[in-house]
Amino acid sequence: MTGAHPDGGPRRGLGRLVGMTTLGTILPGSGLLLSNRRVIGGTLLALFVAAVVAAAAYVYVEGPTDAALYLGVRPNLLLALVGVGIAALIVLAISVVHTAVVNWPTRPQTGKRVFASLFTTILVLAIMAPAAPALQYVMIHRDTVSSIFAHGGIRRGDGAATPLGSGEDAWRNVPRVNVMLIGSDAYPGRPGIRTDSMIVASIDTRTGNSVLFGIPRNLEKVPFGPANPLSQVYPNGYDCGDKCLLNEVWNEGDKHKALFPGDPMPGLTATRLTLSEILGIGIDYTVVIDIRGFSALVDAMGGVDIDVKERIPIGGKVENGRIVPGSISGWIEPGPQHMDGYTAMWYSRSRATTDDFNRMARQRCMVGALVKQVNPAVMLERYPALAKVAKDHVYTDVPEQHLGAWAQLVSRMQEGKIRSLPFTNKIVKVTDPDFDHMREIVQNAISPAPAEGTPTPSGSGTRTQSPTPTSTPSGSPTTHEPKQGLVNVNDAC
Repeated sequence: MTGAHPDGGPRRGLGRLVGMTTLGTILPGSGLLLSNRRVIGGTLLALFVAAVVAAAAYVYVEGPTDAALYLGVRPNLLLALVGVGIAALIVLAISVVHTAVVNWPTRPQTGKRVFASLFTTILVLAIMAPAAPALQYVMIHRDTVSSIFAHGGIRRGDGAATPLGSGEDAWRNVPRVNVMLIGSDAYPGRPGIRTDSMIVASIDTRTGNSVLFGIPRNLEKVPFGPANPLSQVYPNGYDCGDKCLLNEVWNEGDKHKALFPGDPMPGLTATRLTLSEILGIGIDYTVVIDIRGFSALVDAMGGVDIDVKERIPIGGKVENGRIVPGSISGWIEPGPQHMDGYTAMWYSRSRATTDDFNRMARQRCMVGALVKQVNPAVMLERYPALAKVAKDHVYTDVPEQHLGAWAQLVSRMQEGKIRSLPFTNKIVKVTDPDFDHMREIVQNAISPAPAEGTPTPSGSGTRTQSPTPTSTPSGSPTTHEPKQGLVNVNDAC
């Protein structure tokens, strides 16, 4: 490249090569177009402009969130687009090299020749640099989606499939969808699974308005409906005092797995059917996350900010109403706190100095804080860690083919209201629950315009359970009183 210029035209200096290759990198084809390579340069520039305009128009019409969700729930399409993108980057890199050749300085000195070669190489590397991480992220995402959503066979409480449609409104035949969210305490060294956190989210698919029902883990005498195989063992319900609590139903299902032929997770099915019977609504989908998964999730997100209302112990074992000396390893102090996963886990599950109902309120606060603090840029940066947590610690029976419909629903939920209604001791007496009353409360809460702060249906206020005195271990501080009834989740704290 030290003789006459390839075009046979006037001599060109190093500055023109730098300018044209840089321009061709920013606007593909423009460097060639201005270097008398009109056909190839014009074609590349036209394709680039068309692609940018089409992508911008799609994002403008659908909105950034919907556009991202559309691709996020279609990993195969996303992989194909990344493949097309990598091919486009290769073409762009070739065009930059061609632009450098066309604009190579006439008779360059050795220093200029080295600089021109090095500069062109740097541009090519800069162009190709995003290819490897993009492909890595997409492969991680594809593997994660395939693993998490590999469990098909969605069933309602009555065993029927969720009749999703297709097209612009996949939910047109499903006016309301109910999702069971389970936090389990499964971890090495502790036998069985106890569902210490149970929430059922009921979502209006038209408006996106949602209600989160928090169910106490220590409910007694829970009913087993005819559809629940455990009714064959407990025909009068799970009634044997404080040894038969709601959070033991999962283990009962596993213990009597012969009653659930062909079911790989009888404990989950038993819990789903039981909550469906308690609340009087079918449950369409389930999501389960264990304690270790929750802690790892918070760490993967970079921690969580919580305004702590009262002093919360880390650890703590209670025997005969008293805290065992030395069982508390630390404290979460009142006031604004930035928590890591371990601290957030104890904030959400500690009850040595409080009770289950206070813990339910803190769990609502944690959910609200995590949702509020989700930052797309940070989540993208931390996506490999988040994906690993989800793959290792999250179970759901949402099938992959339903993800497109859920992308539609998520955008509606963002525009709708999210309310919370925990069944605290001010609403239900856990040792002798009035399940008919609980079902009335649920129906009232999911009616078109429920009154906030009122847990009972109109005209039945006298049926609300009298507040049950809650005892806390000796020496414990006065607890922060959680808000009662139906409230906006942002006001739950």
